[in-house]
Amino acid sequence: MSIPDSLTLKKAMKIAAKIERLQQKLHELLGNTLELPPATVTMKNQLLKVAQTPRRRGRPPGSGRKQSADGTPRTSKLAGRPRPASPSGPLAPAVVRVLHRYNRPMKVTEILIGLEQDNYIWTAKNPKQTLYVRIGKLAGVNKTGEGLYVAEGIVPTGIIPEVVSTTSLDHAASAPVSSFGSDEAAPAAPASY
Repeated sequence: MSIPDSLTLKKAMKIAAKIERLQQKLHELLGNTLELPPATVTMKNQLLKVAQTPRRRGRPPGSGRKQSADGTPRTSKLAGRPRPASPSGPLAPAVVRVLHRYNRPMKVTEILIGLEQDNYIWTAKNPKQTLYVRIGKLAGVNKTGEGLYVAEGIVPTGIIPEVVSTTSLDHAASAPVSSFGSDEAAPAAPASY
């Protein structure tokens, strides 16, 4: 028996409730001479039982699997086997080593460059995307700012990337520019007598 969807169940419950009310009105009008048919009572009990069972949300299991040419469902290459590990070791300790070596908050692209310098071998097709996704979950790595990561337990003492505010840019633009070392002579200030 297939389980109907929730909209169909609601409609069926409304119809069953309407039938029950009509049969009660019929009993009130005609008295005890008319009995309820047993099919109505069993149908109502079945609908109530189906409505109380929790429904699984989403697609049914196995519905997204593709089939091979002969019609049998395909299995993944790793089905039943452990995932292959990188020959250079797990990712978390490698990232922590890079962060310890530079001892400053780093962006993901900088960490990726450090991993390449350490000859870390990736098994993923897109290493940068993999690192972006996994770095927040790695043991020993903390997020310090917007897109910056540092090794756990280390107080950064290196060069920390600055956030440039617009007020400091405005101030720098209004400051006089010195022509120190240029060939042009600076215009002389008017002499006051």
